[in-house]
Amino acid sequence: MTLHADIAVIGGGPVGLAFALAASTGARKVIVLEANTGAASDTRTLALAQGSRLILERLGVWASALFPTEIQSIHVTQRGGFGQTVIHAKDCDTPALGYTLSYRALLAALTQRAAERHLEIIEGAQVLDISTTGTFGAVTYSHAGVEQVLSANLIVMADGGRSPIQLTGIQIKNKDYGQVALLARVSPDRPHAGIAYERFTSAGPIALLPVGNEFGLVWTVAPVEAVRITALDDASYLNEFQQAFGDYAGKFHGLNSRFQFPLKLRYAAPTTANRIALIGNAAQALHPVAGQGFNLGLRDAEQLARLLNALDAGIDCGTMTLLQKYRRSRLPDTRTGIGFTDGLVRSFSNANPVMRAGRGLGLAALQLAPFARRRLAERMMFGMSP
Repeated sequence: MTLHADIAVIGGGPVGLAFALAASTGARKVIVLEANTGAASDTRTLALAQGSRLILERLGVWASALFPTEIQSIHVTQRGGFGQTVIHAKDCDTPALGYTLSYRALLAALTQRAAERHLEIIEGAQVLDISTTGTFGAVTYSHAGVEQVLSANLIVMADGGRSPIQLTGIQIKNKDYGQVALLARVSPDRPHAGIAYERFTSAGPIALLPVGNEFGLVWTVAPVEAVRITALDDASYLNEFQQAFGDYAGKFHGLNSRFQFPLKLRYAAPTTANRIALIGNAAQALHPVAGQGFNLGLRDAEQLARLLNALDAGIDCGTMTLLQKYRRSRLPDTRTGIGFTDGLVRSFSNANPVMRAGRGLGLAALQLAPFARRRLAERMMFGMSP
């Protein structure tokens, strides 16, 4: 069986659905292929910048039902050294620097919006092959045990980089940081007041994000330490974390939703090929420091949809002219985002005393420069373009 769409989207996660919704406003037919079925089991907490909230508002999915928690300020420090920087939303003339919310809640809201818009989503579709010609692309997939084909003028990869298929003309580059992120929810002994913490240690950054009445923890450690800490009971785990982080956010007495994953930088070069565009983590997966990855992916989705919606309905939407325009328009944001997060990891994840002193001076100088803090906040909220 062969289906046809103007645009085939591989991946029905938040970035893929955000793109599909934004691109399906006109006469073009969009079909989403999603490997999973049913409600999401992902328990992650997402950190959304203010700019991402605006994107979701334009899609009609931002509402109190998402139960977002506002980030009112960000406190940046380093362990074992002086210097700190505090960025406040009020200093940037914005209601919040960002928000945290459940991956599951956001996906449910996007799925509901897709149903309201009658967007076609084929769940349980396992992609087997992708091929393109000068005039169309084809996705071969298995659904309910039957092999099928979806042909389209444009194929958008939004599968988070999980596809093992090698795309002609696209290279995947990887950098292993030799670090593991330990994720959990921790309960403080005092209200978090909308404060997010980023604390740099020689082993890597530690982030605490306000989520409801708890904090979402992202604790970076060496792989051997991850094995040891993961084996600890909750009380011992909390004690180790308290020693690593300090008491800036109070004492922690509750722990749940423990999880871990290795940290790598992964990006595609280039992010487009013949009738194919990569967005979100399929295009670039960043270190979680500074929380830029998901926001970068939403900006990918909105920009590609904006360029497609600017075309007349009868014009081929998969031409190299359009794909090159998309790639050029996203390159400054992508390059700067990758360079920013990678630079933070390299500069702060070491115990060199000279580097530590330099980091302290940099943090102290930033604290004394309101314009620089505001400029940094704006880049993190709305894009990392120079």
